[in-house]
Amino acid sequence: MNLFSQIENFIPETSQEASAKQELLKLIQKYDKEILSRECEAGHITCSGLVLSPDLKKTLMAYHLIYQSVGWLGGHADGEEDLSGVALREVQEETSVQKVYFLSKKILSIDILPVPAHEKHGKHVPEHLHYNVTYGFLAPEKQDIADKPDENKNVRWIEIDKIPELCTEAHMIPIYQKIIARMQNLTIRKKEIPERMKQPLLDWYPEHHRDLPWRKDRNPYHVWISEIMLQQTRVEAVKNYYQRFLETLPDVKALADCPEDKLLKLWEGLGYYNRVRNMQKAAQTVMQDYSGTFPEDYDKIRSLSGIGDYTAGAVCSICWNLPTPAVDGNVLRVLARLEEDFRNILDNDVKKDFTEQLSKIYDTQNAGTLTQVLMELGATVCIPNGAPKCEVCPVHEICMAYQNHSYDVLPVRGKKQKRRTEQKTVFVLQYEDKIAVRKRPAKGLLASLWELPNAETFLTPEECVKQAEIWNIHPRELLKINQRKHVFTHITWEMQGVFLQCGRQNSDFVWANPEELETLYSLPTAFRCILSE
Repeated sequence: MNLFSQIENFIPETSQEASAKQELLKLIQKYDKEILSRECEAGHITCSGLVLSPDLKKTLMAYHLIYQSVGWLGGHADGEEDLSGVALREVQEETSVQKVYFLSKKILSIDILPVPAHEKHGKHVPEHLHYNVTYGFLAPEKQDIADKPDENKNVRWIEIDKIPELCTEAHMIPIYQKIIARMQNLTIRKKEIPERMKQPLLDWYPEHHRDLPWRKDRNPYHVWISEIMLQQTRVEAVKNYYQRFLETLPDVKALADCPEDKLLKLWEGLGYYNRVRNMQKAAQTVMQDYSGTFPEDYDKIRSLSGIGDYTAGAVCSICWNLPTPAVDGNVLRVLARLEEDFRNILDNDVKKDFTEQLSKIYDTQNAGTLTQVLMELGATVCIPNGAPKCEVCPVHEICMAYQNHSYDVLPVRGKKQKRRTEQKTVFVLQYEDKIAVRKRPAKGLLASLWELPNAETFLTPEECVKQAEIWNIHPRELLKINQRKHVFTHITWEMQGVFLQCGRQNSDFVWANPEELETLYSLPTAFRCILSE
């Protein structure tokens, strides 16, 4: 958003602010981006941040050397057009706080502030005007803070009602007080959003939800299987797996008793194989401890292998209308945008807070529908990749990110761990119509699944033939070499597939024909991609 638009979008609440806004807009029209420079003859734009503790009872301030007073944090735009970004930068530079986030990207106040003549870095600075734009921030108290010696000292948290005692700039006290009041009101509005969104979402769902196979009934076994399958996996990819899984394993007992190789084969291609292993452990627990009947209790369901807060909440609310919210990435994204919440959604405290907010609007009549409508909204409207479809969202009128044009930067996530890269030579050893496979170790990545023989590095063609000779399979011809890549959560495999025609089989491997590969052996996608053209 350009400079003029940022100021134009500010809605003044007092005549003084309206006047300041109009004067600043005129200066932008006259001076354009020069108004961002300290050299502008009419004055220049500064950006301040008023930082409150999450309970809104304290504020982080510093004693400013220029003004000889305790005050908020901020500084000059110095050519930067992103005013909110300047405010954030200045807050962090002046205090050294690392964990600080916007209460809103909305401008809270525009004020014209006189600056007295002063000395800075041995240079005289004449009196001038600051056209100050203010944003509100929240920051946890328990983190390191430090002074910026050339500008301030004694950075500290103070109770908001102590501001009049500590601030010697009388004209600033009412400004601080009005901004704090606006931050308090903004917080109240955020907390009202779950209740305000409930009925519009329930009204929207019947005509707009997708017809998905796991929504045909409220059988807890069906709901549970679908929720586990949908973790880290697209809906379209899950549909066929879900149908095939239930046809083969129609109930808890069938899952509990299923041989591991058959179970892994059913799951082949979905990835994250521990999901299905944990499902079987959970099914066995249900058989042993609950006589094969799925428990209708959140804590008991939560204690089953592979079931976390989200899955337990989903099963309990969808199947029995228990008031147990199911908060996953979709729901976190929806709520973060609706409430314009700039906290890191990967922080457990944030997830806990959103869960508590939803708990207050869940009831025993609509809990299951509310869980599914939040999933649906996040999957089809408030989407994760690309611009959200705000024009068809049933709650865009109360969405604070929509109002303040910040939906494109929400939700906020912590930095992802960088994937490491491993290089592999994967052998396609062919004897007649069969290829060699072997079982992977019982622990670690792709545990107990089948694999193509491989080496933990890139081998030259000569080294590949030598390895085949060590295996005593009489390599006859190197048919081709292809290149493939497979991405796991924390690892990327860069692979070269080496196709070798062999003169004999080796009993260290299982030699499988194409039909057996399709029906008996669970060969993960990481290896199947080598076989694809």
